[in-house]
Amino acid sequence: MVTALVGAASSGLSLTSPVLLSLVWESCELPLKISQSVAIMEVLHAMLGIVRSPVAITATQVASRLWILWGIVNLTPESTTTSVVTIGGVLNLSLVTLLTAWCLSEIIRYGFFALKEVGSQPGFMVWLRYSGFLVLYPLGVSSELAMVWLALPVIRLKGLWSIALPNPINFALSYDVVCVLAVAAYLPGFPHLFTYMLKQRKKVLGGGGGGGSAKKSV
Repeated sequence: MVTALVGAASSGLSLTSPVLLSLVWESCELPLKISQSVAIMEVLHAMLGIVRSPVAITATQVASRLWILWGIVNLTPESTTTSVVTIGGVLNLSLVTLLTAWCLSEIIRYGFFALKEVGSQPGFMVWLRYSGFLVLYPLGVSSELAMVWLALPVIRLKGLWSIALPNPINFALSYDVVCVLAVAAYLPGFPHLFTYMLKQRKKVLGGGGGGGSAKKSV
């Protein structure tokens, strides 16, 4: 993604350019699919007690990313990898903001755990681990919802992943309705996850928000 952005910048392309967004998707598609798909192992590790992460929280996070990747972005690249959603004329949500939020979240999280494994927990990394989400979570969730918004017209028009009547099993399914219901699940889901991280932040950093030694890894 960095290579695509640098190349686009040198060519004078803006972050909202369809050409830039397409280049970003082309450069990130394979590694993104691999890295996000193997994240299923995080849920398994939590279930087996290999790590102390809450199973429900971990499963929710992994499931939402897998759905956005495979059931939204990869399903409708003609819209999700070429368009943006502008909020208030200021914030442009796109594939770039989605990947930025996802990537920075994982760099901070895995960097924190890597340093912990070698017995080092510098204050700045502890602070990043329990403060970065204040910006990255809202950015990530809003970008995920933007992807759904861009994909819905295409899904509805083409009937993607939908089952129409009549058919031998007499069963109908409208995937666009499923997407809307999934988005509705974000309403209680995001506050729950965000509140959980706020509690962890207070537990580790205290009321002052300064760096310190992590008492519990999540």
